[in-house]
Amino acid sequence: MHLTVVFKHILEQIGLIASDSIIKYGIVSRIQIMKKKSVLMVVSKYPATYGHTTVINNLCLGLDKIGYDTAIGAFSFDSDPPNNIRKIKLSKLRLLTSGINYLNFDIIHTHQALINYYLLSVKPKKHVIQHYHAASNRLQEINAKIMMKLYKKRISKIICVSHKALNHFKELVGECDAIVIYNGVDTEFYNPNLPTPYKRGSPQLLFVSVLRKYKKTGILIDAMPELLKKYPNAHLQIVGIGEDYENMKNKIKKMNLDNNVEMLGKISDEELRLHYSSCDLYISASTHEHCPVPPFEAMGCGKPLVLSELEGHNEILNLSKAGLTFSFNDKTDICKKIEEVYEKKGYFGVNALSCAKKYDWSNICKQVANVYEQLT
Repeated sequence: MHLTVVFKHILEQIGLIASDSIIKYGIVSRIQIMKKKSVLMVVSKYPATYGHTTVINNLCLGLDKIGYDTAIGAFSFDSDPPNNIRKIKLSKLRLLTSGINYLNFDIIHTHQALINYYLLSVKPKKHVIQHYHAASNRLQEINAKIMMKLYKKRISKIICVSHKALNHFKELVGECDAIVIYNGVDTEFYNPNLPTPYKRGSPQLLFVSVLRKYKKTGILIDAMPELLKKYPNAHLQIVGIGEDYENMKNKIKKMNLDNNVEMLGKISDEELRLHYSSCDLYISASTHEHCPVPPFEAMGCGKPLVLSELEGHNEILNLSKAGLTFSFNDKTDICKKIEEVYEKKGYFGVNALSCAKKYDWSNICKQVANVYEQLT
């Protein structure tokens, strides 16, 4: 093998790129070398909540594919990151005394506000990205306001997961250097060609979330008796655990809906994608969302959506044209919208799949990489 070809091969293997135009006549006369940045995704504890973890994992994997050196940093780990993504155990004491400057990464990409008190206690000499997912309660809102008051000038860029999130963040902290990059979906993993082993009824409804009070899972259960009048075989599956889990189990038993509503608890991603593929539509009655991940995963499987009328949900449906929202002011509206979307599930399903492909994580990661490359 020619010496020049060998040399170029070595450069490529170690992540350096040499242009063919500058390697000629067996002599490297000039070498332009580019190495992409290293990035540490940070949360207090890993895994974090469902949506945060999904975003962090997919960003690490997607950015790694396009040449970034990615890792996940946390004070503690209950499990390992996926696919050999490195884990970096952070020290609170060292961060408070040295800040992030001791970490051997070009960019620190943080996904929670609370951890910034450690990351930014010492003025950073490297770039910090704040990824704003949501503040789901008043305490988190207050914390975001205090954190930005103290450390706003130490953050290079803020990524918000929707325009709803951006507007909310600005309401809390004022004007800031922020952009919108939506959450996404792995359309190879979540796809319309999967088997349907968990099909239990028609229509088959699915809800996926940590079961917190504001998710209003009870509204979905309350709608079932009315829905069963129109569709005697209707079936609802609820995936997730949380503070409301036992309450929902008791509610189902009290309403004698054990044959029509399933509480599935926590399941693996492999099982989850088969529940998406087995459903007819995805449904949520949540009262607080910025850019939830499950609707994107459902759309990856070509499933239409019926979502509560929120700014965050409206934003997803405006992007996708994949379903309809229902009003909390009319108790019968949820059943009306389920019926309308179910009867037109072919139309809404095509739109859902088209949207999912547009927001595949590979495309989202390119947008994030563009933010990184604009940092000086």
